[in-house]
Amino acid sequence: MIPHEKLRLGIAGTGFIGQMHAHNALRSDAVELVAVASARGAGTAAEFARELGETVRGLALEQLWGDERIDAVLVATRTSDHEEHAIEVLRAGKHLLLEKPGAIHVAGQQRIAQEAARRLELTTRVAYHRRHDPRFRELARLIADGRIGEPFAVHSTTREDYPPGKDDGFSGGFIMDVGVHDFDTARWMLGEDPRTVYAHGQSTVYDEGGPDNVYMTVDYDRAASTVQLSRTSAVGLEVRFEVVGTEGAALLAPGRLGGGITVLTKERADEFPVDCRAAFPDAYPVELSDFAAACRGEDAPGATLDDDRWAVATAVAARASAARGEPLSVGRDHD
Repeated sequence: MIPHEKLRLGIAGTGFIGQMHAHNALRSDAVELVAVASARGAGTAAEFARELGETVRGLALEQLWGDERIDAVLVATRTSDHEEHAIEVLRAGKHLLLEKPGAIHVAGQQRIAQEAARRLELTTRVAYHRRHDPRFRELARLIADGRIGEPFAVHSTTREDYPPGKDDGFSGGFIMDVGVHDFDTARWMLGEDPRTVYAHGQSTVYDEGGPDNVYMTVDYDRAASTVQLSRTSAVGLEVRFEVVGTEGAALLAPGRLGGGITVLTKERADEFPVDCRAAFPDAYPVELSDFAAACRGEDAPGATLDDDRWAVATAVAARASAARGEPLSVGRDHD
């Protein structure tokens, strides 16, 4: 619980996601941005803080954890550092909003969950922004209302145009970094935990950095999902999501795609969002508001560590399946 109207927030990480969260926090009625911190030191954080205004301080990470004026920390550092930083935030007695995925291995995610279980007075959420997007929430409501009967299949596609880079290793790789959104959303819509996953990858454009297109099938108890991930989109970020039920289907697709045959080439790139910030502009501010409400003890939606556990575990199995060429069980580390 927090004793004041606004949640006093610190943000760890000054990369593009951390910067986006910081600017959203400045505009938010639910949180007050107190400080930002960078793993590269207080100097880097101070430089960014000056851009944000005189009320925001730039700190080193250890200063952020120990600042008594901060109620909660949003961790947006490198994914490979999430485990360490999340545990430090919880041990410092602060509420935690952790950028997805919580960790890049099942064991690391479980260590965060164990620490959170020892501090039940604190709110811990994982930042899966689709859970806060009005379009995905409406889709979930339609399914819950029985509009398409009992859901038994999900078909999810996420295509972007980011080439392989040096940061892939720190993010857990392409499947982990991007696919956790698809895995989490499918589990949310179907209401079931995944059992096995089979992944096949191909390198169509880039010769290095692993597969640039991956095709996956995920098996559930009474349902199945297909997931296609691509880093070779010609137009930018494309997100398509369909749920099939016993009495119909519901499709969420980019608004600029109409009926009939649609051809997408680079000439239409200006019609599509460049990345997740442009594609989900309404979701990220709501994410902060929902987190602040949860910290006040209110019933607010959002992804828990258990939700993140299944997304991470599915990505771990899919990543290993793509390398081995065989189906693998979901729930443990395979690499």
